[in-house]
Amino acid sequence: MDLTALRPWWPLGDLEQMGEAMRHWLSLQWDTSITVGEWWERLASAGLTVPTWQRAHGGLAATTPVQSIIERELGAAHTVAPPVDGTGIRVVGPALRQFATSEQVTALLPALITGRHSWAVLLHEPGEPNPQKATCRAEIGWNGITLTGTKAMTDTESSPDRALVFARSNDEGGRRGLTTVIVELAASGVSVGGGVVTFDGVRLPAEAMLGPQDQGWEVAKVVTPYFERSLAGRIRRGVVHVEPGPNSGNLERVVGDVLTSAPTTPPAAEDRRRH
Repeated sequence: MDLTALRPWWPLGDLEQMGEAMRHWLSLQWDTSITVGEWWERLASAGLTVPTWQRAHGGLAATTPVQSIIERELGAAHTVAPPVDGTGIRVVGPALRQFATSEQVTALLPALITGRHSWAVLLHEPGEPNPQKATCRAEIGWNGITLTGTKAMTDTESSPDRALVFARSNDEGGRRGLTTVIVELAASGVSVGGGVVTFDGVRLPAEAMLGPQDQGWEVAKVVTPYFERSLAGRIRRGVVHVEPGPNSGNLERVVGDVLTSAPTTPPAAEDRRRH
């Protein structure tokens, strides 16, 4: 998926026209016979999954009122919500947008906004709420990174397939000497269970580093505020939320089956009258 590909023209400067354009788009694109994965591809291709993000990152550079119109119309049409649940788009997304290289953006952002990846943020360690006391170790050499130690999995209800891991990369202690790395949780040497992720000499390429070496605290400062804010909470009425990522089993589910198995909250009364 090309994040800079030509998208439908949206009348972002006129909210009434934007609502009409959304309803027209939905009449052509919303289909209960397609899979959830295909529906999420359609949303992302149109810039509707993360409309306030810049266009180079898959959005429309839209205002919050435009986002509200998009959410209202998705709810009024009783659709499956964009893959905004969990830590992926709302927590990992800002970190990738700020720190990822162009190669990482190409490799990771399309899969993030189409729900093909599901993320965890492994900031803390078991029994230690202060991320500055991390002992999980990232040994960084000329030929790659070796990750050893344990991190706490705070969201045990999700089934992520990759993670941002904050690890100690030198002996300075505190916020100095933390490095952020991207890890696929199915990699050799990674084990997940009991709310803990263990890394047993996991070998990673140098390209797995997010942001500069020993400056992981800068990434942590971007990530932590988003744990207090929920983008997913903005899109509730009239839609069905399902977990993203390959481990959830939702990508291949037919939309119609999802709708029948998960009741929705009806849209607001004024939306029902309008449609």
